[in-house]
This record gives sequence, structure tokens and C-alpha cells, in this order.
Amino acid sequence: MTPPLISIAVPIYNTAHYLPAALDSLLAQDYPHWEALLWDDGSADGSAQLAAAYAARDSRFRLLGDGRNHGNPAALAQTLAQARGAFVGVLDSDDLLEPMALAAMLAFMQAQPQLGMAYSQYVEIDEAGALLGPGRRFATPYSAHKLLVEFMTYHFRLIRSEAYRAAGGVDASIDESADYDLCLRLSETCAIGYLPQPLYRYRIRQGSVSVSQRLRQVRSSFAAVERALQRRGMAGSHSLSLGIRARHVLKPKPQSPLVPSA
Repeated sequence: MTPPLISIAVPIYNTAHYLPAALDSLLAQDYPHWEALLWDDGSADGSAQLAAAYAARDSRFRLLGDGRNHGNPAALAQTLAQARGAFVGVLDSDDLLEPMALAAMLAFMQAQPQLGMAYSQYVEIDEAGALLGPGRRFATPYSAHKLLVEFMTYHFRLIRSEAYRAAGGVDASIDESADYDLCLRLSETCAIGYLPQPLYRYRIRQGSVSVSQRLRQVRSSFAAVERALQRRGMAGSHSLSLGIRARHVLKPKPQSPLVPSA
């Protein structure tokens, strides 16, 4: 019997500095039956050439894309539409998978055939790859209801291809919260499991998200939950509001220039 193939989408945009580590983490996997769908979304920093070099080195890397910039959700939707595996997942091109990630997640899902998706713990690393500590999102226990207010199904996610298609796949029209929107729809159509094992390294990049981008993310996530409430028939019985988490910021005042005495 042919082992189940895992298709990993790797959307790429100007991450040449980090891309080799991401792709090397796939080559280091304990489970060998995977394909990596490399979609360069119009990079201008040599990322496309790096992706091509890996594809020339190992046929499990498949080059996709047309050289134009479509935006991450559209690129991801088009990439996963070409997946050939029984399972699909995503590796951001500046992050890494632990060597046992695919094997552990596959075994977890095969032992529970009722699951349409599973997610794991993750750790955070800095720009140089140094460990910062465990992530926080998975600390909230999963439930389809709690997912409306907390995105705990963060990284690493593995989805059965049939469950991905049944949920409608990635919505290419959503700019900032396409992964959250997908998880909300999956929570309404299939069972989701949690594997308490750190399988993903999420890179924290200074300055990668501007204030304006953060505001767009908040608005997009809010809209995703509003759509979920409509689908679940909860819009008439529940109201949605945005909670602001304020924090104090303490920093020295700028020193006033000395005024020379007369």
C-alpha cells in the first residue's frame, strides 16, 4: 500500500534570508512521503531562484506561481488547489518544522480517523533562530465555541484533504485572517484534535507587522467571526464587540537641550 502523501504549501514572498532553513526543515523530516508546493509570489530578493535550486535538488519540491504578486491568501488558495496529498498543511517560508512534525501529526490523525484537522504546540524563535520560548495560543483548550474569540488552532496544522475541500478551502478574498477563517469553517464541518507536542518554530521578526497591518488583522478577524456567527445561526442571540487590551508603556522622556545662560 502506498503511504499517504502529505502536501505542504510554502507561500514565499521576499524571504530569501530565511527560506533555506524552512526548506531544509522539510528535508530533515522523519516522514519522507511529502511534497512541498513552492509558490513564489513575485519576490524581488532572489527567493524564486532559491526555490528553483531546491526543486532541482529534490523532486518533492514543486515550483508553482506565475511570477506575479497575488497576495498571501490568493497564493495559498491556488497552491493548495494543486495539492495531491491525502493531507495538507502550511509552512510559512520564514518558519521551520521540527524533524518529527509530519510523522507525529500523521500518526496522531491516523489513530483518530474521525478528525478532519489536528494542530500542535509551537515555539517562538527570533530572527537569528534562537529560541524565545513556547507560544501561548495553544494554552486555551480547543472548542468550536472558544475558537470564536481565541485562535488557539495556530501551528502546526494538518488537515485531511477531503475535510479541507468540504469546508471550502482558503478564501482568497480575505486579506489578513484567511487561516483563522478557514479554521472557523473547519470547526463547523469536522472534528478537530490537539497534539500537545511542539512541532513548529514560529519566527518573530521585528517590524514585520506595522500598526496599520495590525489594525487590518483585527478588523479582518472580527469580520471572520461575524461570518461564523451568521453560519452558526448565532447572530440573533449573540452580539460581538471588540475588546481592547491596554498596557502601560514606560520610557524615558527626551532630554531638553541645555539653554546657555546670558
